[in-house]
Amino acid sequence: MSTCNICEARHMAPAYVSPENVSITSLTEIRSGRTEVFACAHCGHLQTTPLPDLDAYYDEQYRILIDSEDEDQLYKIVDGEKIFRVRHQVDTLLGKIDFPHGASVLDFGCAKGASARQLASCRPDLKLHLFDVSRMYLPFWQKFSEPDRWGTHDVPAHWHGKFDTVFSMYVAEHVAAPVAFARQIASLLKPGGTLYWLIPDVAANPADFIVADHVNHFSEHSLAVLMEKAGLKLRLIDSRSHEAGLIAIADTRTTQSNFRPSSSLARWQSDVRGIASLWSGLGSRIRQFETQRPANEPSAIYGSGFYGTYIASCLSSLNNVRCFVDRNPFRQGKSLLGKPIIDPRELDDSIRTVYVGLNPLTARQSIGDVDVWRDRDLKLCILNDNESAIHSAA
Repeated sequence: MSTCNICEARHMAPAYVSPENVSITSLTEIRSGRTEVFACAHCGHLQTTPLPDLDAYYDEQYRILIDSEDEDQLYKIVDGEKIFRVRHQVDTLLGKIDFPHGASVLDFGCAKGASARQLASCRPDLKLHLFDVSRMYLPFWQKFSEPDRWGTHDVPAHWHGKFDTVFSMYVAEHVAAPVAFARQIASLLKPGGTLYWLIPDVAANPADFIVADHVNHFSEHSLAVLMEKAGLKLRLIDSRSHEAGLIAIADTRTTQSNFRPSSSLARWQSDVRGIASLWSGLGSRIRQFETQRPANEPSAIYGSGFYGTYIASCLSSLNNVRCFVDRNPFRQGKSLLGKPIIDPRELDDSIRTVYVGLNPLTARQSIGDVDVWRDRDLKLCILNDNESAIHSAA
């Protein structure tokens, strides 16, 4: 039983409870405890039972991409060129928002400020400000910004009504009170100011559905209700500019929003049931594939992010797993669950079985793009989005 974080409807129905007593965070931490997802029948919002001590977790433990200034997530590879997430986020932001010269802009929930730093290099005229709930990122901010443009924990009082644009990238899914969060941002905007949110699209990336520290999983319907409650006019929701991401753009409201969701609430609820079904039996099917392989045969897991960690958590044993494989150079040379993370070119010839830890909606294409494996006789375990949920391919 739960109350909706957006519309406050009561008695939300459970949409999913993890079969195993294991949860995985967005930073690939494996924790004990079941992941519970609830669905609101009124606004289509999905929400996960928050981790204990959520505020302390983000203040002290959530150390995202903190090993170096340039560390980033690999977004995609186009014609052999690696495109990293921050570059794509900022390029898209600049394409969507027409920043006036000298505009005051705030990166709300900025972590180490990588997006703001990239934006500053493209638009040095902008008056960029940084806010986060943790002080652990201050050493990064000091390299490109001034202390009078920072805020941690509490928003400075003189920032209210100050900004032409506030952007917040992959933050709203983490907060326990999203309506209060949106209202706080709205209070920081000038009249006519713009809010720019980038959040996960659970329909395009099913992993978001079971990420333990993603409290909120937004539908177009729940986003519309949220912006109205925050006193903002929702201008658009864009599901195309980011793979597996939703852009929501809203303005301080002078007229009523005429936004309409792209599909019905009933269609959305059907999609949610499909995602829940995918995860409900996936772990047992991964173990079934595992038992079909020869005893003591060495294997690898492709992908050292959430999906790869999920596969590892489902296997009966990691003894046969020699390594994780990842094309992101910032991941290579590190380790996960005691196993090295290597470049695909380094995969030993003795390894014939690879568990593919990628988004099931795009996994087949992505694994097919690994040029150095095209002539190898590999047995692949691909997480699929159909009823079988496992696809074996040589």
